Amino acid sequence: MALIEREHLLSDLAETYATAAAGQGRVALVDGGVASGKTRLVNAAAEVAAGDGALVLTAACSVAESGIRLGVVGQLFHSLRAQTATADHLPLLRRHDAPSGESDTPALRHGEAQLLEDVCQALLDVATDRTLVVVVDDVQFADPLSLQALLYLQRRIRFARMLLVVSGCVGARPEAAAFRAELTRQPHCRHLRLLPLSPDGVGRLLAERIRPDAARRLAASAHLISGGNPMLVHALADDSLAGGMDAAPTVGESFVQAALACLHRSDPRLLDVARVLAIVGPSVSVGLVAGLVGLSAAAVRQVLGALTEAGLTQGHVYHHPSVRAAVLEDCPAQTQSALRSRAARLLHEDGASAAEVAAHLVGIGEPAEAWAAPVLVTAAGEAVAGGAVRYAVDCLDLALRSTRDGRVRAVAEAALVRAYWRADPEAVPRHLSSLLEAGRAGLLDEADTLLLARSLAWHGRHVDAEEALGGLGDLAAHPDPDLGADYLATRRWLRYCRPHGGDPAAGSLGDDRGSPVDRAEEVLQRARAGDSLLVSVWDALRVLVHADHLDRAADWCEKLAEEAEAYEITSWRAVLSDVRAAIALCRGDLGVAERHARDALATMPPAAWGVAVGSPLAHLVLARTMTGQLPLAETALRESTPAAMRQSLFWPQYLRARGVYYDAVDRRHAALADFQTTGQLAVTWGVDDPCALPWRVDLARLHVRMGRPDRARKLVTEHLALPGGDAPRAKGMGLRALAAAYAPKQRQVMLREAMDLLHASGDRHELAHVFADLSQTGHALGEFGRAKMMSAHALQLAEGCHAELLRRKLRPAHDTLDPPVAGAKEGLATLTDAERRVVNLAARGHTNREIGDRLFITVSTVEQHLTRAYRKLKISTRTELVHIDPPKGARGRRRRRDVAPAEPAGEP
Repeated sequence: MALIEREHLLSDLAETYATAAAGQGRVALVDGGVASGKTRLVNAAAEVAAGDGALVLTAACSVAESGIRLGVVGQLFHSLRAQTATADHLPLLRRHDAPSGESDTPALRHGEAQLLEDVCQALLDVATDRTLVVVVDDVQFADPLSLQALLYLQRRIRFARMLLVVSGCVGARPEAAAFRAELTRQPHCRHLRLLPLSPDGVGRLLAERIRPDAARRLAASAHLISGGNPMLVHALADDSLAGGMDAAPTVGESFVQAALACLHRSDPRLLDVARVLAIVGPSVSVGLVAGLVGLSAAAVRQVLGALTEAGLTQGHVYHHPSVRAAVLEDCPAQTQSALRSRAARLLHEDGASAAEVAAHLVGIGEPAEAWAAPVLVTAAGEAVAGGAVRYAVDCLDLALRSTRDGRVRAVAEAALVRAYWRADPEAVPRHLSSLLEAGRAGLLDEADTLLLARSLAWHGRHVDAEEALGGLGDLAAHPDPDLGADYLATRRWLRYCRPHGGDPAAGSLGDDRGSPVDRAEEVLQRARAGDSLLVSVWDALRVLVHADHLDRAADWCEKLAEEAEAYEITSWRAVLSDVRAAIALCRGDLGVAERHARDALATMPPAAWGVAVGSPLAHLVLARTMTGQLPLAETALRESTPAAMRQSLFWPQYLRARGVYYDAVDRRHAALADFQTTGQLAVTWGVDDPCALPWRVDLARLHVRMGRPDRARKLVTEHLALPGGDAPRAKGMGLRALAAAYAPKQRQVMLREAMDLLHASGDRHELAHVFADLSQTGHALGEFGRAKMMSAHALQLAEGCHAELLRRKLRPAHDTLDPPVAGAKEGLATLTDAERRVVNLAARGHTNREIGDRLFITVSTVEQHLTRAYRKLKISTRTELVHIDPPKGARGRRRRRDVAPAEPAGEP
């Protein structure tokens, strides 16, 4: 292979040899970075000399033999004996040899001068008969006495037929640097410097190994990665050949091993500094490197230059991350820990940031000195703010293992609980007892005490929670408004977790500043995932859901869920999934509700939910029951729940869902007991909300099926009279239940009103049941055409919202309906607004007179609109309207009220 970009140096060496062969002794110093091709160059020059008849003696120095006295001279004499029949000069070395450890004695120093004279004379004697070329490679590793011998020799060869060639990184070590200075000041010394390859040189070298077109394509990027180091370029070629020569060079095992070889075969200080760069990173200062490896700043700068020339780094940065990773892996664990420990202390003493210091302490993993604990706590706070919660947990865990100071431990453990609420809520209970003891000892501030109280209540430790909160006094009017708000939110949460043991005044979001909905919006407008109180945001979202502000609640869930996903905040993701399940249930999107409820329990395991597990379990049971997945609903009910949940407001929510399941599997007495207990608890605990817990409606429907219409009517009348009972969804559900307790003619009137209310509320599941009830009522009244149309509407909605139980009941009757009329859907776009409103009401089962009364037009006008609409839709009867989809623009989160219900809207 050619000496790429080294050809002129070989010519210089050949010229220097010719001068020496003519009797004018010369010295050539071949200098360059690690693996820059020095050995290959001097070997090529030696071959030229040998071909000319010169005697070539060689010696190769190494770190392993740098302590052997006169080791280099010994190699030269061995080479001389092997190539000639001259006398053995090795006894000369043995006569002047000394036991190890005596090289510095004054007596021996006097003898060294004679030794060096004898060595030089022996070599000069050889050069009298033929040209002598002495080649010493990697001279920076030569033992000190051999270096002196070479200096003796170079001063005595001016008029000898001798060429002395020394190669190596002669500026790398102090001894070698002095040797270089002495060598180069002589006029007969020629200094040849090997520079890194240029991009063109890299391309030429690659072309010897891979296809020329690939070499040209990879040359520039290969130069950036290798820094022009020939050995690294060859390694890139090996990896690129193995990897298929893509658009970029392949950095693989060959390159990584070549990089490590560069470090291990050079001055040990390069490896030491390289390890520091890999461990501390590019922000490391020269002073810190010097302190870690025990060198002067000047020596560190020299080594950094050598690493750059070797193609491994640029400044303090590795050319390729794979090399840095390999250097780290190559560094023994004990060495790495020692470096990290010293780096952490030096950085701390130098005023570095907590994050920089903590990175090394966490990298060690072992308990640190006591000074490190506060630094780790500070670094954890910064990590949480940046979204690196799991790293913050590592910092705080290490802080707890590194100090016995009670106050520092209390601060660290409170911070750890906060971090766990974000990243691993299941781990929170492990720290509550010790944190409670810290609170009793007065080691917690107000904010940490509120955190402790909320966490204890969440996991059912109500007495401990009240104790923790009681020690604070009333913070509602605290000068810090955020702390006051946290206090009130904590009291509300305690009441939610134990309603008969908390402060009734703390149970509502409403106050003199506005309604509960307004206050909920205010809480949500200020909320940020992970920063605000989760329980406060959850409470606010429930207020919006129970007030039928489903779109607003869904929008807030979407916004907050994006933040929670971005920062991987587990508890928020789980709770927001639970709220989304509640919204989907209110809209009748049963499949969506089931998925969100499953996600809530998968994101945060049931054990981590504490007493709040009743909410996602209730939503899961309701969704699975309504979608006909009764075995899976039973499986959800078998999920273990904490005993303390029975004392929380999640218990009636769970009981109601269980009652709905029992009712679906015809366990009426069990359902009756659950509905009644739900009602008793709701009334006793002051949370009797017809929107949040419509237990009277559930109980009324059950009484009707058990032949007790009077009880049903009384229950629904109470339901409708409660505050919130006139909300569209709550009233629609109530009227549907009430209608079942009356005769068909009265029932029909109430069901039509319920239909309009539920259509306005967007609850497609309840609306499907209303259409099914209207179908049955129509049959009872002999209105078979209308009954068929209502049945079709019910089936369409039931299929759209995955209400499998209802669909199974409706499917057989619907199979007798006429098939859809071809072309009817296309005609929707041609309807006028007036025709569309009339068609919509007709499709919902209203008579012409009822349509006229609602739209304030005459019956004749209604008939005219219907006639024109039927012609455009290519139909002839009202029952065919059920097969027609609403026009475009009628779908979305809230369908327009003047359009007949059809396909379900998508997930919010």
